[in-house]
Amino acid sequence: MANTDAVADPKQQPKSQELEAGCCTAEHGVQQVQQAQLPPQRLEPPSLPTSGPSVDFCLALERVMHKATWTGMHATQEALPPQLLQAIVLGVTPILSKEPTMLEIRPGILQHRVTIVGDTHGQFHDLCKLWELYGHPSSERIYIFNGDYVDRGAWGVETLTLLLAWKWLLPNYVYLIRGNHETNMITRIYGFYAEMKAKYGTAAKGLFTHIRRMFAHLPLAALVEGNTLILHGGLFRAPPRKGKGNKRRRSGGALTLGTLDDLRKASKGGQDPDPERSVKNTIASDVVWSDPVNTPGLMPNEARGCGTVFGPDATESFLSSNGVKLIIRSHEGPDARDKRVEENRMPSVDSGYAVDHETPSGRLVTLFSAPDYPQFMAEGERRYNNRAAVLHLTAPDYATPQVESFEADLPRPQVGLLK
Repeated sequence: MANTDAVADPKQQPKSQELEAGCCTAEHGVQQVQQAQLPPQRLEPPSLPTSGPSVDFCLALERVMHKATWTGMHATQEALPPQLLQAIVLGVTPILSKEPTMLEIRPGILQHRVTIVGDTHGQFHDLCKLWELYGHPSSERIYIFNGDYVDRGAWGVETLTLLLAWKWLLPNYVYLIRGNHETNMITRIYGFYAEMKAKYGTAAKGLFTHIRRMFAHLPLAALVEGNTLILHGGLFRAPPRKGKGNKRRRSGGALTLGTLDDLRKASKGGQDPDPERSVKNTIASDVVWSDPVNTPGLMPNEARGCGTVFGPDATESFLSSNGVKLIIRSHEGPDARDKRVEENRMPSVDSGYAVDHETPSGRLVTLFSAPDYPQFMAEGERRYNNRAAVLHLTAPDYATPQVESFEADLPRPQVGLLK
């Protein structure tokens, strides 16, 4: 069992429960607060077996955390004490650290169904509904989650912890890909760190340190049966070539498209995949931040300030050169698509799914799995009431996705706003 030393008293509460119980967003500068809806009740966390999670443990953890969300943020550490959260994070980290930058998954031997899930963004109740609809992880099916587990929703702790527990239990049937929100900097801006402080008080700092270190070990992509590439943002440039003196040259001109071999050899990006700090992080940054566009070429992503934008010609070149038939990416919800400038408009993802590029060699699609997103919105903002989707891949080629769409699990626990 993982070391659980040096964790603060689980009963120690934030100094101001009301003011601390929030998730701040950089975009709106408002503080979100989950309010209690049920009278206090005893929440008994499951006991983690010494050998690691069992199926019964994962199911019991889901049930008790779900119950806690209806009681208030203060109840999280009753259902999920800091020692238990730390044990799960430390238990799964060595498994993730041994995984390569690009996973190569071959389900065809046993013909297991592979289900791909897009962004979940702390919408724990919708993750629970997803498993009710399509089945919990097991040795009979494979799940690949395509990043962005936290931020923008009140239950990132619960969402992330449950996914990590299943990953620890079934490392060859549950795969967690890194998104742009699985970084130290972004989680401090978009709410996850604030959520942790609201739920764990003085214990949050140490817990967050273990989590951000774990993020650095998440793989960047998965290749299924050699035909389907899953990655969070999109296509990436080739790494800078070595110049004289074995020093890296920074690219100053047009971008050159990378290959699967470049991705296999790439760094996972550290805690913050920033190419300005090190060029070895370039591919990691591109993979988690890039976006498709309708105009041709591969160019810097000026709208986001990192990553690339890539047109149908770049997608076709990548597919044909690497023998891939399908690229599944996530990264954009209905709000991101709605805010694009007119010349870069792409198909709506209000159903949870969109075909962005269709070329002679295959397709590039966007998958989004957080319905009724985002949970936190500024007063006066329009709700999208979007559906979510998952994709099922099956034999023989695992490149013809079956799309299933579902609505949000409503009502959610009440959320209020503090200006």
